[in-house]
Amino acid sequence: MISRDFLRSVELFAALKDADAEALAALAKEEVFRKGQPVFRERDPGGKIYVVLSGVVEVTKSSAGGRSHPVARLERGEVLGEMAAFDGGPRSAAATAAVVPETRLASWDQEDFHGFLSARPQAATLVLGALLRKMSRRLRVTSEAVQTLLASVGDPPA
Repeated sequence: MISRDFLRSVELFAALKDADAEALAALAKEEVFRKGQPVFRERDPGGKIYVVLSGVVEVTKSSAGGRSHPVARLERGEVLGEMAAFDGGPRSAAATAAVVPETRLASWDQEDFHGFLSARPQAATLVLGALLRKMSRRLRVTSEAVQTLLASVGDPPA
């Protein structure tokens, strides 16, 4: 069972009031993945948002040649699957249980999560604000990585 206290330890849900955290925890399901087992594959339809309860999830992105490249390693309290759950698009990367024998995730079906947000506008404001801050930080890191990559390639001749 996912606890209110655990959710309050997750950046995305830290500001929730007790009643909201309890309601969200009641909607969560716990899923267990063995090392090497995919949580989802790149280009799969979205449908769930996840939080790591224990273990490690490795996020990878495929290159044009089909080779898989690590993008992130997520541990306790980290959120994954949020992009596809909010924009309705396919998964932008793959996620696989990694490093340890067993990884446990809390999951919410997209409809349940959106229903929670719709029914609790004050909680929605807090969750979406935290999500926006998290995604903005990720975008800044990505932008810096692109800038570094472009600098290493150099400017093309004029």
